[in-house]
Amino acid sequence: MADAQPVGPPAFDRRKLLVVGGFVATNVLLSRAIGASPRSGSPGTTQVVVGDERAAPAVPAEPAVLDADAEVTEPDHTFDLVVLGGRVMDPASGYDAVANVGIDADRVTAITESPLLGRQTIRADGLVVAPGFIDLLSYEPNDFGSWFKIGDGVTTNLGMHGINDTAEHFFTRYGVAEPVPPVNYGGAFDHSYMRHDQNGFPKQELTSSQLDTLTGQLAEAIDAGWIGLNVEPEYTPWVPTEEITRLAQVCADKGVPIFWHARYSDPEEPGTNAEAVAEVLQVARETGAATHIEHLTSTGGTYTMDETLATLEDARNEGIDLTACLYPYDFWATTLGSERFAPGWQERFRISYDDLEVPGTGERLTEATFASYQARNTLVAAHAIPEGDVEAALRTSWIMLGSDAILDPPRANGRPNNHPRAAGTFARTLGVYARERGVVALMDALAKCTILPARRLEARAPALRRKGRLQIGADADLTLFDAGTVIDEADITNPAQMSSGVEYVVVAGKVVRSPDHDDDDGMDRDVRPGVGITYG
Repeated sequence: MADAQPVGPPAFDRRKLLVVGGFVATNVLLSRAIGASPRSGSPGTTQVVVGDERAAPAVPAEPAVLDADAEVTEPDHTFDLVVLGGRVMDPASGYDAVANVGIDADRVTAITESPLLGRQTIRADGLVVAPGFIDLLSYEPNDFGSWFKIGDGVTTNLGMHGINDTAEHFFTRYGVAEPVPPVNYGGAFDHSYMRHDQNGFPKQELTSSQLDTLTGQLAEAIDAGWIGLNVEPEYTPWVPTEEITRLAQVCADKGVPIFWHARYSDPEEPGTNAEAVAEVLQVARETGAATHIEHLTSTGGTYTMDETLATLEDARNEGIDLTACLYPYDFWATTLGSERFAPGWQERFRISYDDLEVPGTGERLTEATFASYQARNTLVAAHAIPEGDVEAALRTSWIMLGSDAILDPPRANGRPNNHPRAAGTFARTLGVYARERGVVALMDALAKCTILPARRLEARAPALRRKGRLQIGADADLTLFDAGTVIDEADITNPAQMSSGVEYVVVAGKVVRSPDHDDDDGMDRDVRPGVGITYG
């Protein structure tokens, strides 16, 4: 960090070169170093896809203004934090230019090519400056896994796969009782947890009175802070569609989405992907609830992605408010005691014992070890997702990212028994699928990390209307990464590895990660600016 002084965009090598020319010369150097901006006709960046909205080929000449009252234009203003000379990319508007960003308190108050004065500065030459990433399909922001989210560029961690807690206790726990997380946090009412753990209802169809109790609890929990509902009929096959429909009607009335871990996850009879998707769409049509399918590559689309996507596209064209997410890996993970591993799993998922691997050790299972691990309900990774399914889903404009994981503290060998998606989902998308394979353009990949999840939830989560965007008046949640080196490092053998290339992470205007910080991983664990994302 530098002392307050007016500084223009720095030259490319932020540790060796000095600013010796005017802004225009420096801008040219930066453009060559990090890839020419769309203004000079760089390939692959002339179209921004955000949900159903396809931006015009021309990149906006000026940054978007979310809140004009927040804008600072005085030339002698001293910002709390300035980010100098990075490639500012805002997927919500398509803005893509080398510029400076000024931040006051927790808001972006300037995006400009003019020099800025700051009490603190980040020299971002050679880096992409993007809105902070939003992981909408995570879990409780524990004080181990949250830092790996920061390492993957995530600034908002939402447990839309359901939180095993009440809203009142959850927001008190992370806002007051425990160390405040470095990430923003929120979540969804978990149907299975509330039905079985809180209410003790049996694994059978509920009575009318029991269902009234459950729907009443959902309505109250949304008012208390939850921003959606999670259902997972694959893990609770005794739950009838009618029960989910009653719950979805509450969501429709409250204006929040229902998140589905769909009932089936393979193309084999009995119970197919097509039937699972049909159930999701039936409930959406009957209730009008906004609907999201979780991890489509492992549930609802595996081995049938083209057909599944066609069905979902038709439903969207019909007017159903429908989205989905994925994690960019060719293997999923769950515990061996779950319904997913009911007899017949080899045929359904087209795998064998050797396709199951224990995260944290890399041990491949055999028929003999399977029984032992199943008795302990060990989490295993299943190599059962076709790579073509991942790429087809990533190319789909309305499908976003969701990790479906957060790391828990390590076990005896020092390595967590978790899927590496918990630490690498976002960097892997940017590094492997955008840069290396060219499956998705960088701006489109960033949309999947930022504005798409924000828009999925912002109707009744007001805080998200200021997130997922890099605009004047937006929240100052930023992720700065090197587009040439960003990559996931976490793997099955050791899931607890920070992603590479994510250089700076700013949450609410506070620098949480910096390469200049003394800790080896660049984290400042005394900075904990996360806030709850609640219904409103």
